[in-house]
Amino acid sequence: MEPKIHEKPGPRIEIASRNVIMDKKADIWVRGFESHSHVDVTAETVDDNGRKWQSVTPYTLNPQGCLEIAVAESEGERFDDIDPWEIFDSMRPVDLPGGNVPMFAKTTTEPLLVDISATAPNGDSARSSLRLHVFDDATTIREEVREGTLQGTFFCPKGDGPFPVVICLGGSDGWFTEPRPALLASHGIATFSVAYFGGEPLTEELSEVPLEFFDRAVAWLEKYSAVDTKRMGIYGYSKGAELALLLASRDKRIRAVAAYSPSSVVWQSPNGGATKSSWTAGGVPLPFVRMHLSGMKIMKIMTGRPVAFREIYEQGMEKHPEQTEAAHIPVENISGPVLLVSGTEDGVWPSGEMGDAIEKSLKEAGKDVIHLKYTGAGHLTTLPGLPAPEVRDTLIFGGTSKKSSRALEDAWKNMVAFFTTNL
Repeated sequence: MEPKIHEKPGPRIEIASRNVIMDKKADIWVRGFESHSHVDVTAETVDDNGRKWQSVTPYTLNPQGCLEIAVAESEGERFDDIDPWEIFDSMRPVDLPGGNVPMFAKTTTEPLLVDISATAPNGDSARSSLRLHVFDDATTIREEVREGTLQGTFFCPKGDGPFPVVICLGGSDGWFTEPRPALLASHGIATFSVAYFGGEPLTEELSEVPLEFFDRAVAWLEKYSAVDTKRMGIYGYSKGAELALLLASRDKRIRAVAAYSPSSVVWQSPNGGATKSSWTAGGVPLPFVRMHLSGMKIMKIMTGRPVAFREIYEQGMEKHPEQTEAAHIPVENISGPVLLVSGTEDGVWPSGEMGDAIEKSLKEAGKDVIHLKYTGAGHLTTLPGLPAPEVRDTLIFGGTSKKSSRALEDAWKNMVAFFTTNL
């Protein structure tokens, strides 16, 4: 029998695990190509709305024809200037080449299948794939809550509790979301994503929304033995950040607050018609600041052109200082520490400046606050590890997708540590 010949494997992509939690960096190696070869690494996936996204990232391999896109150094192959998130968050819609980056639709807890390939000018190529998860049913419980005006989804780590819990609030669509709470729950923190408007049996519009929905959510959690409501935090983004800060300023049970793209005041309802407050307490509308709509903004809205609402809010505060004072969210009454996340180029509203005002009020009251203010980032709401939007339909988010993506990745890591430390 002739001896078996062991040939060196050819070009290949090796992935340490084909199932990765989305906020973890995947260990990916490109190997077996020619020394110092130039390769294009392509990543492709389809979002939850069926839109195809793709990135093509050029790299130069080392003398061994290898490249490591990974977290930890290993085998001396790592290039220090390699960004391990780049192939994921630089993906762009195939049907919108060169345009403003839209919202990457991630609305379910289903994993994203990402196909990865590497090609060299001499024709060498390799392919592989992995799945990015926000939820792992082996380690986390998911429970739907549909009890009248209490609508949401609860996620809880499996194992010995009780666990700290964070109530999660979405943006101006008002309904509960699942990917972010599911991802946060993978870090040993129970989460309860709760709707506050947006459909039956709740009010349809973001107008005079009763704050009492929060009491119903806490009452439900208090019956759940696996969580400890004495270690309860709250997390919201955009309009949900305004709401999170408002609730925490009125409820001592909330021990820590994370607010992405926050507001320092209560704003009017963004709906058309009669000008009303966004919120009520005990049936009484809360004081609010009116937005200032110029004729040009109205024309852009009516004609469906892209619009940045930032100056509508800025001019509202400038033209109505008495309303701004009356509608101030009394963050100085918040019991625990506060984490603020904002971008300097937020096109939706001036979250950076409003975050500064919140930070100032908290520091003057002797409260603990961290303000992560990212230069060049826009309206920060989305998941880490995915392309951040520059626009959502005709709403301009501001900033660049790259800078916003980096900000979201850093902010998420800090938020997980913030809740882990303070709850």
